[in-house]
Amino acid sequence: MKRLGVDLSLPEGSVSVEVDGEVVSSVAWRRPKLHAEVVFSQIENALKLAGVKREEIEEVVVSSGPGSFTGVRLSVSVGKAFKECGVKVLSSTTLKALKWGYESLGFNAVPVIPARRGRFYSELQEREADLTVEEILKELSQIKNPLIIYKDELPAPLKGFPHLEERALLSTKLLLIPQEKLSPLTFHYVRDHDAKPQCRNL
Repeated sequence: MKRLGVDLSLPEGSVSVEVDGEVVSSVAWRRPKLHAEVVFSQIENALKLAGVKREEIEEVVVSSGPGSFTGVRLSVSVGKAFKECGVKVLSSTTLKALKWGYESLGFNAVPVIPARRGRFYSELQEREADLTVEEILKELSQIKNPLIIYKDELPAPLKGFPHLEERALLSTKLLLIPQEKLSPLTFHYVRDHDAKPQCRNL
């Protein structure tokens, strides 16, 4: 089977191609404001490197958030484009992809990614949330054998716990998640977009 993984939820965008269970090509870029402009050319680059034609792709897995509002929306939109072409499309949360593989090593993996405004997205004890550093510290004190998995940035107070910066591309990790752990294509926001209009009593 030929599969494609796409992640645009974080500043590092990436695309990976899997053929018969093996990831054979990956491309990444760090131009978050230009994800929309480069993603389809990067998909073509990854396919060319893998020697796979676009019409040969049988399944696509995309990240569904949380992360950048625009990036998550674009990631899911790429999935929708493939779905319109008759390709099976699945999704995974960014946090699940980030922590995948570490719990099998005996850790309670705690994924952490920046959520702006001094807050962070995390998954603690099967609950995804938008938390302050202080709130994460409080939760971590109640978890046995935690291992913080992060991308790009980790606040200094959290470095007192075992931690590891994930260097693997999230598009690759999306392809490693078993199908039964994936979800139908959907958006997955932990909090409302900053620009969302606020309701007022008139």
